[in-house]
Amino acid sequence: MGVGSHPRGPQGPQSQDSAAARAAGLIAVAEDLAGEFSLRPLLERILLRCTELLGCHAGSICSVDEASATYRKEADIGVACQSGQVFPLTEGMTGAVVARRAPVWFARYDDVPGGHVAPEERASLRGVIGVPLEWRGRIIGACIVFSRDEHRTFGPDDAELLELFAKHAAIALANARMHEAAEERARTEAAAAERDRLLGELHNTLAQRLASVQVHLDSARRDLGQVGHTVGAATNYPHGALADHLDQASAATRDALVEARQSLLGLSAPPDGLALEAALGSEAAWAESIGGLEVRLVTAGSPVAIDGRLSREVLWAAREALTNIVRHAQARTVRIGLLYEPASVSLLVQDDGQGFDLHHSGRGDQFGLRAMSERARELGATVDIDSLPGWGTRIRARFPYLTSGERGGPRLRVLVAARRPVLRAGLARLLTWTEPGTEVIAEVGAADQALAACRAQQPDVALVDLSLPASADEHEPADSERPAAAGDDAVGVLLRNLPGLAVVGLCESGDDEQVADAMRAGARGCVDIGAGGPELAQAVVAAGRGQAILSGAVLSQLHRGMRADDSQPALTEREREVRGLMELGVPDRAIAQRLVLSVKTVEKHAAAVLRKTGVRNRTELAALAGRARHR
Repeated sequence: MGVGSHPRGPQGPQSQDSAAARAAGLIAVAEDLAGEFSLRPLLERILLRCTELLGCHAGSICSVDEASATYRKEADIGVACQSGQVFPLTEGMTGAVVARRAPVWFARYDDVPGGHVAPEERASLRGVIGVPLEWRGRIIGACIVFSRDEHRTFGPDDAELLELFAKHAAIALANARMHEAAEERARTEAAAAERDRLLGELHNTLAQRLASVQVHLDSARRDLGQVGHTVGAATNYPHGALADHLDQASAATRDALVEARQSLLGLSAPPDGLALEAALGSEAAWAESIGGLEVRLVTAGSPVAIDGRLSREVLWAAREALTNIVRHAQARTVRIGLLYEPASVSLLVQDDGQGFDLHHSGRGDQFGLRAMSERARELGATVDIDSLPGWGTRIRARFPYLTSGERGGPRLRVLVAARRPVLRAGLARLLTWTEPGTEVIAEVGAADQALAACRAQQPDVALVDLSLPASADEHEPADSERPAAAGDDAVGVLLRNLPGLAVVGLCESGDDEQVADAMRAGARGCVDIGAGGPELAQAVVAAGRGQAILSGAVLSQLHRGMRADDSQPALTEREREVRGLMELGVPDRAIAQRLVLSVKTVEKHAAAVLRKTGVRNRTELAALAGRARHR
């Protein structure tokens, strides 16, 4: 074997090394490069020029990916080198070139470690030489030339000549890669733009229709105020009940507007770079039109292009905060601030609404803010929420700029189990589009399939339709490791066989008993089938963290499905304190710090609370608390 520093061996005919021949060959390669982006034909023409000037008739060019320690055969002439195949960098001439990071040559091809030339051609090959293709300080490929002449040997002069052509081959590879990347980006952007256009049209149509309903309801409410008592007397229907129905319809319409925007815009492409400011402006305009708010958006600092995932998280936090303001705050004004700092970007959302008590924030309307805080902290963000009843709410989230290593962290692996294929596909797409940190690893249609998939794939979370059949063929008898009988609840089947699995149930209206059974079995959450993307993602991500979230509709179903035990033993004063914090989802260590107790003492009180209240876990305890508040 030889490298660039070795003394030269015998050379080919002097006519092949003449300056005129070199110049003509390089000019021909330069002409080939002009405007050419089809990689394989271009590389074949470069190989042809190389082999002609070196007095040979065979060669190959490979692309190299040092990060994955592999290389790919891109083109060859005169020899079958398995073009299109991928090999490890420990094999073949390319592996030897990359290992040396310099030209390498062998007197016989048989000396190449792990060569890939077919055996029938190997016998005819003699000398071989290879040089690296370098681009901006990195090896991106290798150019190899083979000789079948028994008397032809390679040396430093051949390496120098081949390196000249290698520069052009490197340019060809880089140009082709950039062109392919640009075309792929253009296709992706076009598809995203069309999807966003359709989603925007759908949202606008829904918003117009729902806004029209809202106008009619408000008009009816005003008219009722003017003639309400007369109507009540004429219809024998209480005036207050009519007003309550109109108020509930108005609130439901407003919630539908909010949820439609959350679901549809959750499917849209994330903002990128400076587009974050425009996206926040759109959110501000929405809050003004739907919530009747006066919203002011202020940016400070020197705007910088930031990572797409980080932009999406900042926008998600702003959207969640504005949604809570529109739904619950009863505010008049909102201020949104975006501050670009040297190492981070900060989001500020402040309103003058009714506020809430931070120490009693376990209500359903605060789940969104809690999920927002947890999600932001996963990126290393610091989130501060200040609120007092009657004095409004202030949220400040400081997001550090993501490094290249932080952009590709492990994703939450989710299994989707639902009876109907369309529902499975819809859930998978809605979840991954709304929460990029999730990966749907399997979709199944029966409890036995879910159990087998969980054992094989080991997901972090299983999203399970509570009406899932026991098996794909419901009449098929089940063995001992499958559901005991058709109709057996899927959540129970999974958790009996895989006790540590995080399961989120998916239910329809009227599934009261199924919801209660799922929570008793140990499900970490349950979501109504009509939930939007953000609510679905919140429940799945919370389950992955060991927390539990119930949507508002499911909480009502759970109240109806679970039977309270009126003969519960009385709790001590300390147990009541512990129970109150447990119902808010506070972990034992935090309870111990707040009540100045040891963790073991808190665990003893928590066990007593569960035993005396007759519930199996903290999720049931929270449901009982919600039921008591709604009485």
